[in-house]
Amino acid sequence: MKMIGTQPSSRYTVPRWMKWTLVIGSILCFIIFLLGMWMYSHINASKTQDFDRAESFATQEAGFRQVDKVTRYNGKSVIHIVQGANEEGESIYGFINLADNKLLITLDAEQMISKEAVRNDSEASCSSCEWIDTQLAYEENRPVWELTYKDESNRYVFEYIDVENGERIQRFAFRQS
Repeated sequence: MKMIGTQPSSRYTVPRWMKWTLVIGSILCFIIFLLGMWMYSHINASKTQDFDRAESFATQEAGFRQVDKVTRYNGKSVIHIVQGANEEGESIYGFINLADNKLLITLDAEQMISKEAVRNDSEASCSSCEWIDTQLAYEENRPVWELTYKDESNRYVFEYIDVENGERIQRFAFRQS
């Protein structure tokens, strides 16, 4: 008696289409993972790409002897905020628009209301708020403190306060859905 050339059936045998589906799915997941990692690193690098330029502009054009920190604010245009010291060793801040190669303003740290004072004042007026961040910004053609928090109505709030006199400039509250 002659046997037919088929493989014996087993409950552990996986159909051929299932194997290909798993292989192709794994390859697609790997490609998506690599693309995500590339996007993350590219976006992260773009946030600090002009910091070296802002630092050299501050030392060459704005009278900074030393630069301690560079941050960036995205308003109507990108403003680089440089913190450092001048020739006398005093702490200063410079607001630079690199797109126009222009120093907008330089302030001594003594002229400014401190970050802690602004935050404490705002916390006193809204004790139930959830504070997110306080940072320097440039709005309405002047340096301001940007306070970010969630208020008692669970709205996301951006509040802008003048760094020299504490005047409230703008306040935007966004309802969260």
